[in-house]
Amino acid sequence: MAAVLPGYEIGGELGRGGWGIVLEGRHRQLGREVAIKQLPAAFAADQDVRARFVSEARLLAALDHPHVVPIYDYVEQDTVCLLVMEKLAGGSVWHRFITAGMTMPAACAIAAATCAGLHSAHQHGILHRDVKPENLLFSGGGVLKVTDFGIAKVLGGPETLATTEGEVLGTPAYIAPEQASDGVVTPATDVYAVGTMLYELLSGRLPYPEDDDALGLLYRHVHEEPLPLAEASASVPDSLVEVTMKALARDQAERHQSAEELGTAVAGAAEAAWGPTWLEQTHIPVMAAGRILAGDGEQATPAAEPVGRAASTLAPGAAAPAAPPAVRPHVTVHTRAGAADFDPKQAELVPLADAVQPPPPPRAKFLVAAALLALAVIFAFVGLGSVGHSGTLTPGQVTVNGADPSAGTVALDLSKPISIAVPAGATPAPDKAELSISELGFDVASEQGALRPDPTRAGTLVAGIDAASSRYLVAGKAKATVRLLAGGTERGYRSFPVKLHQAALLSAPGAVGLLVLLFVIAYAESLLRSLRRARRRVVRLVGVVVLGTVAGAGAVLVVWLAGARAPLLVTTIVCAVCGTGAGVAAGSAAAQIGRRRRIRLATALQSAQ
Repeated sequence: MAAVLPGYEIGGELGRGGWGIVLEGRHRQLGREVAIKQLPAAFAADQDVRARFVSEARLLAALDHPHVVPIYDYVEQDTVCLLVMEKLAGGSVWHRFITAGMTMPAACAIAAATCAGLHSAHQHGILHRDVKPENLLFSGGGVLKVTDFGIAKVLGGPETLATTEGEVLGTPAYIAPEQASDGVVTPATDVYAVGTMLYELLSGRLPYPEDDDALGLLYRHVHEEPLPLAEASASVPDSLVEVTMKALARDQAERHQSAEELGTAVAGAAEAAWGPTWLEQTHIPVMAAGRILAGDGEQATPAAEPVGRAASTLAPGAAAPAAPPAVRPHVTVHTRAGAADFDPKQAELVPLADAVQPPPPPRAKFLVAAALLALAVIFAFVGLGSVGHSGTLTPGQVTVNGADPSAGTVALDLSKPISIAVPAGATPAPDKAELSISELGFDVASEQGALRPDPTRAGTLVAGIDAASSRYLVAGKAKATVRLLAGGTERGYRSFPVKLHQAALLSAPGAVGLLVLLFVIAYAESLLRSLRRARRRVVRLVGVVVLGTVAGAGAVLVVWLAGARAPLLVTTIVCAVCGTGAGVAAGSAAAQIGRRRRIRLATALQSAQ
């Protein structure tokens, strides 16, 4: 850039937008601060884009209006396409909206200034096609300037572009129906965008829900009516509601036919609501507005009453009513897909009709997901291994509730004392017995009892273990271990399977596990539904995979709750892996359904005209 702009000092990056990188600069001789916008190299290499850039840059440079950012220079050389324009240091309308909020009169002033700038551009044959609060910037002196004219036309020509993933070039929330359906764009197209912005600044929300993906939102713009502004905000004056909703008419013929007509109607509605001094109260200048402010000091063309101007409803001498407090967006961070979100190195831009290709039906992926879940259930029931008998204590060296733990499964009721007996005469003689119960290889309960001579059986030591406090921690089938201790040192142990009298579902792990499993099922269904509705987000795909892992491990939980098999760590790991695979397959299949839905939407949008 320094090579192609030798007359400027190139500074740091100011930001990134539809034009690519935006850098600050300074004219060496004039000392004038500028902003330099460079078209991404991937676009600049396209000869058609370069030709449109030169044509549009010449038109933009010819614009001379206080509310249009002035173009000082443009360069088209080798792989460089850039514009040199006024540096605007006052921030954007969007930034002001989400930080300080916006009063209704200020919103009207912004709409009027925007319309004044757009009307001048329209008279020179230039349509903006991407009007939104982010593209309206304030100068250091507080004057509103419309920026980023023509980016959609430079990149896409007459067509609306999208990526192969179905994301649309431009900001779907502000795109007019005719843009979405590849119809003829006119000044009424920019009127629609200004009407959308005015609706948002007045109510804090957009006319259509933002819960759809780009094509889904465009489908709404083409086929559905917006939420009436009066329902979105009851405090907006009726005259302003009428003006705004007319600008949002889906049929171009029913809208204001020029930006000047819309601006005039907005100014008239504001005067009717807040009196003739409404504009002065906003401290937002509206200059070179022609007929828009004809009733506030400028002279309208004789015999031409401004279209849409409302008569003041204020009685002579009456004080103007106070405007409602500042409005802020209901959702502070909007996901606004637009030109700034595209990385040409990662996303290929194609006409909307060619944005997506029909993928194969996802039945096979759903079958794979179902098969993997079924496999997890089978592994859970069959088990990979079992709770066996092991230890240094031989048969007959210890009994638990009168049963030899080396002979089979021992039934235990933790609500009652557990008797552990060993023969006396061992050297050294054990003085304590410990009983621990584990699930998935982790000790959940452990209790000790002192060994004392059994008064009913000579030559026998017996310990009473009170495990009542653990009866809500372990249940169902589990693994138990008896350890004999002498002076705190282990003298032998025996591990064996147990069947506890306590029901697994009534234990804390069982109840919590069941609730978690039910939550996983419900949340997984919600994520899959979002993916099927074409709301493709990486976080949702990852969420489905994680939930699949939990569901696979949950199969072991279900089997344990049913009392069929004790949970084993190796079985749980294998089942979790199967669940992970099922989550990957199900998430991919749901996303594929969403992609097919986008295709149907794209087809509908193309045929809507």
